Amino acid sequence: MRIIWVIGIQLIWVSVGWSTDWPQWRGPKGDGRGPTGPYPVQWSPTKHVKWKTAVPGAGNSSPIIWKDKVFLTASTGLDHRTLHLLCYDRSRGRLLWESRFFASPAPSPFAGFPPERGHAAPTPATDGDIVVGLFGSGDLVAVDLDGRLRWFRALAAEYGPFRNEYGIGASPILHQGTVYVQIDHDTESYLLAVDAKTGSTKWRSQRRTKDNWATPLIAQVGNRHVLIALGTHTCIAYDVENGSEVWSLNGFERLCSVTPIADRGILYATSGPRGEVMAVDLVSARKGQSPTILWRSKKIGPFIPSPILVGEYLYVLDDGGFITCLEAKSGQERWKERLGSRGRASPVAAGDIIYFTGLDGTTLVLRADGRFEPVAKNKMGEDVAASPALADGDILIRSEKHLWCISIR
Repeated sequence: MRIIWVIGIQLIWVSVGWSTDWPQWRGPKGDGRGPTGPYPVQWSPTKHVKWKTAVPGAGNSSPIIWKDKVFLTASTGLDHRTLHLLCYDRSRGRLLWESRFFASPAPSPFAGFPPERGHAAPTPATDGDIVVGLFGSGDLVAVDLDGRLRWFRALAAEYGPFRNEYGIGASPILHQGTVYVQIDHDTESYLLAVDAKTGSTKWRSQRRTKDNWATPLIAQVGNRHVLIALGTHTCIAYDVENGSEVWSLNGFERLCSVTPIADRGILYATSGPRGEVMAVDLVSARKGQSPTILWRSKKIGPFIPSPILVGEYLYVLDDGGFITCLEAKSGQERWKERLGSRGRASPVAAGDIIYFTGLDGTTLVLRADGRFEPVAKNKMGEDVAASPALADGDILIRSEKHLWCISIR
């Protein structure tokens, strides 16, 4: 290990045809759907565990996967001022390297919960050249795949300390050589576009919102890409090239944490706690004009877990642990059932198999056929707030104290 100091398995075969990596929050396309399988559907703390390794410090960030490497963030020390970017060997779980950074000397952003939760809530991102990590201390860092520093930005020093009720939760995303970061907090909220190679600012757009934790989404509409960012009362699409506002849509609640989904020209967006779930026609959007709302489903929106779309059905897990299945075309409810634990992690899917992991570490496995007929229910024995990652038959799960690899091999 190298440390760098810087300031009998049941299988379901699936074939998705995407990248075999899980390079960012919510996977290859940011929608929770993973690459090719097969994947296990049954496991326990001792059964079908490829490896299990202790993770230093605290954090709710999710693992990401690139080839044979798994990346994760954590924070330790007094007020969690020591920031960790970790790299593990995916085949054995061995720690390959650890880059440590010291948080910028800015006031703690925590207000709504104690700092034991740490600064590692955002999930890192990689494009196979760099790994980018964002921390609640206001620090944005990039290293190469061997852990060597490429660049470091102290955003809290540049633009002011991060301040909101629950810290910073939005994850950075990488798209065509640019890192995008959404910072919504009590003072001056903004979107930031950073050159992935140099760390220099491409553009910065002020946002008329505060206190949100939603990761933005890059969506393609025709031959154009837009960055869609949820926020208090308003969903806004931005031009990825210059940060200008393309369109906006009202009707959302405050405290948005949920990442939207774009599929076949339709955006599925959920606002804050008990808010509406909306289906929005992206093709109808015009410069300066709001897109058409196709349907609304009232009062089922979660605070933390993001929904998932598989086939013809949209599945919404709320914080209380209820799963609602909606017809994606009409928004009509098919069923609503209990997970059996509170919801924190966002569901992930491979093919027509969906994994719902509760806060108590229990994963409910369902087939996405519009019926509620569980395939399996698996217990880990540790709390899980981070979302799983899928790649090439492996399911990576970060629990309260460990990183697990559940595998067919």
